Amino acid sequence: MISILSTLKDRLVGGGRRREAETLIAQEFYEPLSETEANRLEYLLKQYPDLKEERQSLRQSLAQITLTTEELPWDLTAALRARLHAEDSPKVSHRRFSYAFAALALVILSVSVYTVYMLSGTEHIPVITQETKSVAEPESQLAFFQQQACDQVARGESEEAADQLEQAINDYPNDALHADALLTLADIEYSYLQRYDRAYETYKHLEDEHSEVLDNNWYYKKRMQLLAAALPQFFTPLRELETAAHSENPMRSYENLLVEYPDSPWAEEALNQMCRVLARTNNMDLSDTVGILKKVRGVCDHPVARDRVDLELGNCYCDLLNDPEQARQRYMQAAESRHLDVAFRAKEALARLD
Repeated sequence: MISILSTLKDRLVGGGRRREAETLIAQEFYEPLSETEANRLEYLLKQYPDLKEERQSLRQSLAQITLTTEELPWDLTAALRARLHAEDSPKVSHRRFSYAFAALALVILSVSVYTVYMLSGTEHIPVITQETKSVAEPESQLAFFQQQACDQVARGESEEAADQLEQAINDYPNDALHADALLTLADIEYSYLQRYDRAYETYKHLEDEHSEVLDNNWYYKKRMQLLAAALPQFFTPLRELETAAHSENPMRSYENLLVEYPDSPWAEEALNQMCRVLARTNNMDLSDTVGILKKVRGVCDHPVARDRVDLELGNCYCDLLNDPEQARQRYMQAAESRHLDVAFRAKEALARLD
C-alpha cells in the first residue's frame, strides 16, 4: 500500500476510461493527437470534469517553464564570411564549371532514357520482386488490427473491437506484436466491457506464451493477481469496484467494500481510490500518505472501515516514517476490531514491533 500511494501520481490507476483520458492528456504534451484521439479525449473530459481542470493546470504550469540560452561572447559570422571571401576566384570558377557540366550531363541522360522509353513501343509494367515485397509488407500484421481496435473503441464499438482483435491474434500467433496485441485485448475486455472472465483468459494466454511481459510490468501483473483472486467469487468484487467508481457516492461505495472485504486485494484497491478522491477534492499532495489516510478515516462511518484504515496507518508509520510508537498506537486500535482478519493482522504487526 505504501509503495502504491507514494508513486500513485506516476501510474495510471482507476477506471479504464479515466486511465485512457490521463494517457491522452500526457500524450498531447509531447506530440499532437490524431483527430480520433482528440475527439476521444474531449468525450472523456466531459465524463471526468476534474481531469479537465488538471489538464488546464498542467498547461498553465508548462507555459511558465521557459528554457533560456546564454549568448556566446564572440561572433563567429564575421570569421565565416571572411573565410568564404578568401577563396580565390580560379577555384570558384572551376567549381561553378564542374556544377554546370554535371547538370548538363544529367539533362542529356534524362532525354536519352525518355527517348528509349517512348520508342520502345511496349507499356512499362512495374514488377514487385520478392525483395521489394519484403520491404513493402509491414513487419507486423497485428499492428493494423490493434489500431483498428483502438479506433473502434473510440467510436463505442468495444465488443466488435475485442472480437476482431481476438480473431487476428489467433490468425497470427507468431507476429512480432503478439504480446502487445494480447495486452490490448485484455485491456478492452477488462476496462471497457468488464468481461472479466475473458480478460482473465487473455492474461493467462499472455502468461503462458510471454511470461516475461507480465513479470516486467507491475501494472498488468497486479491486474492479473486481482483477477485470479476474484475468480473463485466469479469476479463479483471487481464488478463492485467498477460500480462504486460510477456511483453517486463513490466514497460510501468504496467504504462498503472495505467493510465487506477488509483483508483482500480489492479492499486495498478501494482504499487507493478513496485516497485519490480525497486528495483531489482537498487539493492534497498524493505523497502525503499519512495525511490522506487520516482524511479517509475521518469520513468512514463503519467501525471496520476505520479499523482497516488504522491498520494501514500503522504500516505507514512503521515502514514509511520509521515511527514505531505511532505505529503501535494504530495497530492497537486495529487489534480491537470486530473483524477477525483485521484484528489478526494488527496483532501480528504488534508482535513484530516487540
